Amino acid sequence: MSSSSTFQRTSFVRRALLSMLGLLALTVLVMTALVIRHDHPLDIPSDQSRWDALALPDAQPPAGLSFTTFLTAQSAGAPEGLIVAGGSWFTPRRPVQFAVLIRHPKGNLLFDTGLGLRHAEHFAENTWWHQQLFAYTMYTPVKTQLTQQGMADLPLRWIVPSHMHWDHIGGLQDFPATPVWTPLRERQTAAQGRPPAFLATQFQGVQHWLNLEFTHPPVLGFDQSHDVYGDGSVTLLPLPGHTAGQVGMLLTLPSGQRYLFTADTTWTLEGIQRPADRSWLLRQVLRLDHSEPQNQQAIVHLHQIARRFPALKVVPAHDERVYETLPRFPQFAD
Repeated sequence: MSSSSTFQRTSFVRRALLSMLGLLALTVLVMTALVIRHDHPLDIPSDQSRWDALALPDAQPPAGLSFTTFLTAQSAGAPEGLIVAGGSWFTPRRPVQFAVLIRHPKGNLLFDTGLGLRHAEHFAENTWWHQQLFAYTMYTPVKTQLTQQGMADLPLRWIVPSHMHWDHIGGLQDFPATPVWTPLRERQTAAQGRPPAFLATQFQGVQHWLNLEFTHPPVLGFDQSHDVYGDGSVTLLPLPGHTAGQVGMLLTLPSGQRYLFTADTTWTLEGIQRPADRSWLLRQVLRLDHSEPQNQQAIVHLHQIARRFPALKVVPAHDERVYETLPRFPQFAD
């Protein structure tokens, strides 16, 4: 082969590589411009009179009421900019999957279960792509943690899933005799759902379903609520949007400290504080919400509550930074 032919081929390869790099750079610039354009705080109503008039509901939490949490798993991680609009693309975040146990004289309640004993079997229902996308580090299921502390027979009156996505109900089958309390619409949507959001094997073995209905007076701007024990200590709130029947929970301790568990309305506290949805880019890749407009309304609603009551501890379901401030089993807070 002549030196001229070699030179021509080398030049062609170089031009091709430069063209590919140029195309890649252009793609990155276009995507960056789109993210910047779309990843902005959600609109807040200019009239704040409705929110300024909000009051925290009366509550008489009984002596003996306490709560703890169980860390069951943690995401492999992603840039914060992907998890919340406006977040840093250079800050790694590792969302957590945890459960909340409330001990009450009238019966114990488990809010979410995190991942359970059969997590590997359930997760295998996903495609290879989704298994990589939702990769996690498994820690210890709730059932195992209870057993390790000699509390395997702890009576549970109810399990209340915040919603029925796979990372919130993975432990349902570990407590087969415990009634599961959820809005009928949420259960129906889950039964018709598909991976990766809904994994049917997680809830097919539930023996007792209870329909959660919001028939009690308005609380914190929500039109209806459900006072679990009748003393205001645990109030369930309708938070549809992320799923058809997602549920939030307001917890009041004997100490007076209050917690608002906001499920997956946002994955981070920053999403409520700004307020902001998950990244526009991620929302193009995955269908994250049952109703995106409804979920964004819920984000703004929670933002207004957090602004009105700064002492209220707001707890998104996956924020690892907030989780570090919560009691962790076997320690309880009262």
